[in-house]
Amino acid sequence: MSALTLAAFLLAQATSVEPGTQIRAFTLSFVDAKGAEVVDLGARDVAVVENGQTRDITSFKPDARPLAIAILVDSSAAVGEGYRLNVVDAVVGLVARFPEGTRYALWTTGDRPTRLVELTSDKGAVGGALRRVVPQGGNTMLDALAEASTDLAKHAREDERTVVIAITGSGPELSSRDKYRAAEETARSRAWLLAVEFEQAEGDLDARTNLGYVCERLAKATGGRFDVVLSPMAIDGALRKLWAVVRGSYRLAYATAPGLKQRKLRIDIARPGTSVLLPATAQEP
Repeated sequence: MSALTLAAFLLAQATSVEPGTQIRAFTLSFVDAKGAEVVDLGARDVAVVENGQTRDITSFKPDARPLAIAILVDSSAAVGEGYRLNVVDAVVGLVARFPEGTRYALWTTGDRPTRLVELTSDKGAVGGALRRVVPQGGNTMLDALAEASTDLAKHAREDERTVVIAITGSGPELSSRDKYRAAEETARSRAWLLAVEFEQAEGDLDARTNLGYVCERLAKATGGRFDVVLSPMAIDGALRKLWAVVRGSYRLAYATAPGLKQRKLRIDIARPGTSVLLPATAQEP
C-alpha cells in the first residue's frame, strides 16, 4: 500500500479529524520487563505526545501485515563448535515461530555473503541448509547486511513488512565495506533490524566496534533491537527476545499539524514495566 493510499485509508477511518490535519503512521513495539511481547493493548492504553501536546490517535492495532525476513548467520571459522552446538538449533527454533505464510531468505557470512535459501515459506528448509555449512574464513556480516537487505527490498511484495535478523559472533570481520557504507546501504532498504552478537574468546575488538556501530544505529532507527550475549549458548534466549519485538508490534496512526519543522514524539503507556521501542524515523519532520 502506497504512503498516499495509506494516508487516505487512515483518514477515512478516523472518527473526528479536522480539515487540514495530517495523519502519520508507523510501527512500534511493546515488551514487558522480562522482554516478552505485550499483545493485548488497545488505543485507550496508549497516548501520543508530540512537541508537548497530546495528539488524537486515529488507529491503533496489532501490525498483522505478512512478513518477508532475511536471516543472516555468522558461519566464519571463529564461530567454531558453537555453530553446530548452539547457532543452528536456535535459528531453526526461530523459524518455527514464524507465522504461517511468512517468507524468509537465509544467508551465511563465512568468507563472503552467501544466500543459501531464497525467499520461501518452507520452514523445513532452514535446518538442512545450515547443517550443510562448514564454518570457514572470516566474518563478512557488514557486507551481508547491505547485500541481503537490498535483495530483500527488491523481492518483497508490496504488502509485506521487511525484517532483517542478524546472528553474529565477534570474530575477525573481513567485509569489503566499512561500517559507514554498510550502515548507509542497509538503511536504504528500510527493513526492520533485529540483531544479536555473541562474544567469543577469540573476539576481535575492531569487529565488535564496527558491528556495534551498524547494528545499534539501525536498530534505533527502525525501532528494532540489538543485544549482546556472553556466549553462543545464550543465542536461543536472545532470539526469543528479538522475536518478541515482532510479536509485540502495533501499527499506530495519529493526527498532527502539517508542516512541523521539528518533531519530538513520546508514547506513554498505562502498563507499569512496559517498554516502548519507537523508531527514530518517527521523530522526523
